[in-house]
Formats: sequence, C-alpha cells, structure tokens
Amino acid sequence: MRKGQIRRVNLSLHLTPDQSRADLRAMQQLQAWHQSMSQSDSVDDTNMEIRAFHRNVYLAGLQLHLLDPTLCRHVAESLGRENLTLAALLAEVQPQPQSDAAPEPLAELQKIREEIAALRPLMEQQKLALQQLRVAAKTASPPAPERGSGQEEVALSDVDAPTQKMQKVRQKGIF
Repeated sequence: MRKGQIRRVNLSLHLTPDQSRADLRAMQQLQAWHQSMSQSDSVDDTNMEIRAFHRNVYLAGLQLHLLDPTLCRHVAESLGRENLTLAALLAEVQPQPQSDAAPEPLAELQKIREEIAALRPLMEQQKLALQQLRVAAKTASPPAPERGSGQEEVALSDVDAPTQKMQKVRQKGIF
C-alpha cells in the first residue's frame, strides 16, 4: 500500500429499535443528521463530511471499547436516555474502575467487602464478651497458690505401704 492511500472499509450497524431505546434514538439521530447533510449544496463537501463523521464515530467507539468494553457498553446504552447531559454522563463514568479486570472479580470483591462489613459488628461483640469473661474470671475465684517444686503432693501413708511390702519381698530373697 502506498503512503497516503485511502482504504475503504464497509461496516454495518445492526439496530433493533423495537427492542432498545438506545437503538431507536441512534436511528432517529442518524436519520436527522443524514437529512441535514443531504440539504447541503456541494456534493463533494457533503461526502467529505459524511466520511469524517463515520470515521470519527467508529474510531472513537473503537478506542473506548479497547480501553474498557464495559464502559463502552454503558455509554452506548446511555444513548437511550434523551435528557442525559455530558456532565451527568461524566459523573456516572467517574466511579467506573479503570482496570482491565473482568466484572466477575469486581462483583466477587464487592461481595467479600460486604461480608467483611457484616462480620465487623460480630467481631466487636465477641471481643467485648471475651473481656467480660476475663473480668468475671478474675473477680470470681482467686488464683490458686503456687507450689514450690511443681510436683504433686502425695500422702505419706500412700507411699509407705508399698515400700514396706517391697522390703518384705527383699528379705525373702526373691530379687
């Protein structure tokens, strides 16, 4: 292809005005625009304006789609709202996430955030209940006295009986 050569691409726009307000409004606007173009005196100027219009619309839509397909769909569907202003549309798209993330992970992330928000009050209640239990445990029973060696105390009579028995067995000489 030589430098500066024009390449023609035919694109079709399939609209269903009976099913979509955006499609109906787009069709009405395109018809009104086309009628205003056909009232021009110069055929060459009209053709040039039509080509420039189509090029700008297609390229702008393609760029928006490449940047964020969800945002592109939102803007396209907003065409059905007749009283929408540029300021209102910009306000709507400002909170839109500016990442390549798919809508499913974003919805999942929102669900997780909601679950965490619901768990926070429960966690605070549990923390408060634990503190109350600790306070109640401290006031209800004094701590047990510590034993010096950490060994269990055994009654002397319990140890003495087996020792005497062992001494009798030794005297008999079995060992």
